[in-house]
Amino acid sequence: MDTPTTSRLPILHGVGAFSTPLAVSLIHPPTITAPASLSYYGAIPPLGLAYIAGATRAAGHRVQVIDATGEAPEHYVRRSTPVGDVVVQGLPIEAIIGRLTPDCQVVGVSHMFLHQWPWLREFLAALRSARPDVVIVVGGENATAFWQQLMTESAAVDLCVLGEGERTFLAVLGALSQQKTCMRKDLASRLAGVAGIAIRGPGGPQKTGAGQRIETLDELPLPAWDLVPVASYLDRGHGSGVHRGRSMPVLTSRGCPYRCTFCSSPQMWTTRYLRRSPEQVVDEIAELVRRYQVTNVDLNDLTAMLTKDWILEFCRAIERRNLGVSWQLPSGTRSEAVDFEAAQALYRAGCRNFTYAPESGSRDTLRRIKKKVKLPALRASLKASLRAGLSTHCSIIIGFPHETPHDLWQTYKLVLGLAVDGLHTVAVMVFAPYPGSEEFAGLQRRGQIAFAEPYYYSSLLRASSGLRSFHPQLGPRGLFTLQMFYLCSFYGLQYTLRPWRLVRSVVNAARGHHESVMDQFLATKAKQLFGGLRRRLLRKTRTATVTP
Repeated sequence: MDTPTTSRLPILHGVGAFSTPLAVSLIHPPTITAPASLSYYGAIPPLGLAYIAGATRAAGHRVQVIDATGEAPEHYVRRSTPVGDVVVQGLPIEAIIGRLTPDCQVVGVSHMFLHQWPWLREFLAALRSARPDVVIVVGGENATAFWQQLMTESAAVDLCVLGEGERTFLAVLGALSQQKTCMRKDLASRLAGVAGIAIRGPGGPQKTGAGQRIETLDELPLPAWDLVPVASYLDRGHGSGVHRGRSMPVLTSRGCPYRCTFCSSPQMWTTRYLRRSPEQVVDEIAELVRRYQVTNVDLNDLTAMLTKDWILEFCRAIERRNLGVSWQLPSGTRSEAVDFEAAQALYRAGCRNFTYAPESGSRDTLRRIKKKVKLPALRASLKASLRAGLSTHCSIIIGFPHETPHDLWQTYKLVLGLAVDGLHTVAVMVFAPYPGSEEFAGLQRRGQIAFAEPYYYSSLLRASSGLRSFHPQLGPRGLFTLQMFYLCSFYGLQYTLRPWRLVRSVVNAARGHHESVMDQFLATKAKQLFGGLRRRLLRKTRTATVTP
């Protein structure tokens, strides 16, 4: 019988070779939302973890995926925090630990968002208590940027994988497999030669050398969706974009060539931008349609559609296959490459929702945050997308520490201009400094970041009355008032000019047929409202039943 090695992975050849496969459990934590917030971080199939699972299994290790959200999508627990209640959706801590295989040797935990950390800290302590011998590895976007504080607050964590995970995680597993007794023995010395990790050393947590980016994305094993309870997401309409049926996430690229100061991408991916071939992406979509009867695909790239040539080639490939699926770009993208020809091609190929991300209407703010966007070109692209029939959305951020009243006024004028142009929906978010971003580093140097729950939940609550302010003049109340003023102005003007859109959104929300972000927002908030009323009625009924 052949011994499994990473030689089966051309892109990862020579990385993490081992003689004995390890038993690896990968954990996707529950989804955490804030009912009081206008923003909504819904349940999404764990794309990054599925990629790690695919590479780990292809290398020959025994892989288990525990998807806390997908395995218990109807289990909700409300938790009180110093900044308001949050809702945790998914398996409770004891159930996740109980699902670990008895022979588990390595546990990999996905940590993508800062607001997950208070729950994860509690979970990791319970995991270490229950399974003292397993090696606990944490990886993902927030783990990459937050590793030092994470390992300081949680003694349970053995190491963090920093940045792109497949190559580094397999190298870690290869080094661990050489140990014949206790897996956790002498970790620092055994893993010292593995680049791209943070490990506990004699002087505390420290990073090893920089990890190497994967250069040919087409050679990566595809996400191991068969290890994930995909049906839990598909049957309930969960996804990262507008709900257009059975939706799955797909990546067409990795990295971003830009250095926006509010974004942690440069630390996670570097600024090297790599793309998959359009044909391979379409092959993956076709397989998702065949296996899971997918009707919509969410392209979750950091920076999708960067060049017009790639857009047109991708659209032609989808049209040739006639897959009958819609697709969308919920994360925001560059506008320069999308003229009327490209927008028409997008629509013909099934693209229905397109997100722009100018962030600000002030040239001074755009310069300070290093946002390489030209507002006249963006508005021209928006008009082209509207002519082609796309439903359009735009992301705005206010409350940067350096913003002046003039900057905020310029952004307000942009918001009004977008409403006049015909933009369908806008999100106005209050600035929250992400670990790993340039803005975060500056605030930390000035002593304005306090590592505690109010900060950890700041990104989750940046569209609610519980938001935090990092602006020197505008406090939370002032920023929330300004945020509501921008939103009310946009939607008031937009629906005054196009009243049929509001009627259509209400009807779509009532029917469960979503075409825009507003349709989905109305449906989500109605569900939260009626769900809360139903719970209160049930509590009153139970109280009346037991009262003598």
